[in-house]
Amino acid sequence: MTRVACGTDRRGAFGRRAAGVVAGLALAGLCAAPASADDGGDAVGLSLSGADRSPLPGEEVVYRATVVNGGAGEVEEGLLAQHVPEPLDVREVGQGGIVEEGVANWRVDLPEDGEAAYTVRVRVPEDAEPGERVVSTACLLLDRDGDPVACASDTLLVGDRTVLSKMGEMVDRDGLVRAVGVGVLMVLVWLMWRQWGASRGT
Repeated sequence: MTRVACGTDRRGAFGRRAAGVVAGLALAGLCAAPASADDGGDAVGLSLSGADRSPLPGEEVVYRATVVNGGAGEVEEGLLAQHVPEPLDVREVGQGGIVEEGVANWRVDLPEDGEAAYTVRVRVPEDAEPGERVVSTACLLLDRDGDPVACASDTLLVGDRTVLSKMGEMVDRDGLVRAVGVGVLMVLVWLMWRQWGASRGT
């Protein structure tokens, strides 16, 4: 599930260039989260975040790719490409992006010291295997003839509905035991209060 590829977008050659570059970086194991371009001074950074817990089959997850222009000059007509591998199903691409063959693409225009976030909403299919790891990788290109300036990855682990349901049953059982314990204590307090009141009356 770690294979990375980038599809074409409306700019044709730019998208194909991104495809080769991002796939090559992924195969070389150079994609990491977070990552940034650094030429000894200002940088354009990219980070990618997904679910904060293991989603269950049938649940949706929103990926957020954040591009930060650390003062490297204005960014014009950059390309952000995020590969969303199987078994995830892309449901919505925000910020005017497009999706093609499992790759979400956005045009990136940022002023100096600017920041922008790009989102894609995906769904974990009902028949996804619990424990399956899915790696999504995003890369940013600023020049159609250059290499990506930054790449970032996020790993999603499909949750196990059976395990979570068992945990829920345990929590419910513990809660019931606590509730019974509190009830018994209240009854004892009430009996002691009545006995104390009766003894004072005599």
